[in-house]
Amino acid sequence: MSFSRDVKDELAGIYPRARHCKIAELAGIMGIAGEKGDVISLQSENDILQRKFFTLLLKAFNIEKGLCPTASGSGRRSTYRMILDDTKKVQDVKSAIRHPMLLSMECCRRSFLRGAFLAGGSISDPEKYYHFEIVCGNAEFAQTVQDVMNSLGFEAKTVKRKNTFVVYLKEGEQIVQILGEMGAGKSLMRLVNVRIVRDFRGKINRRVNCETANLNRTAVTAVRQIEDIQYIGEHLGFGKLAPPLRQMAEVRLQFPEASLKELGEAMDPVLGKSGVNHRLRKLSEIADKLREEKV
Repeated sequence: MSFSRDVKDELAGIYPRARHCKIAELAGIMGIAGEKGDVISLQSENDILQRKFFTLLLKAFNIEKGLCPTASGSGRRSTYRMILDDTKKVQDVKSAIRHPMLLSMECCRRSFLRGAFLAGGSISDPEKYYHFEIVCGNAEFAQTVQDVMNSLGFEAKTVKRKNTFVVYLKEGEQIVQILGEMGAGKSLMRLVNVRIVRDFRGKINRRVNCETANLNRTAVTAVRQIEDIQYIGEHLGFGKLAPPLRQMAEVRLQFPEASLKELGEAMDPVLGKSGVNHRLRKLSEIADKLREEKV
C-alpha cells in the first residue's frame, strides 16, 4: 500500500467534534469531488472518501445515505449520488458549506484541508522525494485551498496541469507540518523517521564524496610531484640537489602513495607537513625551471 493511501486511511478515521468543523471538512470534499446540481452528490471511486463523505453528512445534518451508482464514460469510475426527499436539506447543506464565515476559525481550516486532501490529494513516497499536492477542478477553489494553507503558515504554490489546478508543497519540513495540521500523527512520525534516515545518509554521502575528492586531489598532486622528481633525476641528477631536497626526493619516490604527514615521518629527522610541502614545492620549481631551460 502506498504512503498516500496510508495517510488517507488515517485521515478517514478522524471526525471532528464540532459541527462547524464537520461542515468545513465536507466543504473541502465537495469542492473537489462534489457534483453540481440539485442533489448532494459525490463523484469518486475511492471507498475511503465515500464512507467519510456520507458519515459527515449523517453526523452534521442527520441525513441518511442512499446510493445510486452510475458508471462514467470510462467505465472505471462511478458517481455515487445522495438521493434526498427533502430538498430543503439539500439547500441547508449547500448554504452551510458556502457560508462566508465557514473558514474563519483555524480548526475549521484544518478540517477543510483534511477534506480537500481526501478528495483530491496525494503525497509522494518519502523514501524517494518530497511532494504534497491537492488537485482542484477550477482556479477559484484552488485559490481557496492555497489561501487556507498559507493562512496556517505554509508556502503553497499553484500550477495549472492540463484542465486542473494543483496546489502543492515540496519542502519536507512543511509536508511534515501539514500532516500534523490535518491530524495524521502516525503518518507524520513515519515521515519524520524517513527524513532522519535520509538526512543521515545524505551527510554520509557528502562526507564520502568530500573525502573521495580530497583523495583524488592528493593522488593527482602525488603523481605530479613524482613526475617532477623523475624529471630532475633525468636532467640534473639527484647528486646536485641540496641534501634536504635530495632526501625529500628519495622519500617521495620510495612512498608514492604516502600523505604529507606520512612522508614527514619517513624523513630523518622527522619533518612536519608544512616542511614537507615546502620541500616538495621547491622540487617542483626546480623541475619547472629545467623544463624552461630545455625549451
